[in-house]
Amino acid sequence: MTTVRHQEPGSELELEAHFKALGTARIFLQLRPWGEETLVVCDEHPLRGLGGALHNPGVEALLQLRHRGMLARLSRIVEERDEGSGVLDG
Repeated sequence: MTTVRHQEPGSELELEAHFKALGTARIFLQLRPWGEETLVVCDEHPLRGLGGALHNPGVEALLQLRHRGMLARLSRIVEERDEGSGVLDG
């Protein structure tokens, strides 16, 4: 189960994700203007439960890899949507 804790449409989304035995984690996504593009910032860290006790630099490295994959998939979805909409850059 995931709960929305805070949102600012078009710029911020903060979630609390429940991972059964591991407890909960805070996931924060922020969109920032970056020239003509958009920068997506993703921050995740444990809040409660076993996940916090197990959190260490190795787990952090795995989270970074997971975020890269997630952001790459998000990028593909957005680019495919833009291509299908007939919107031209420039």
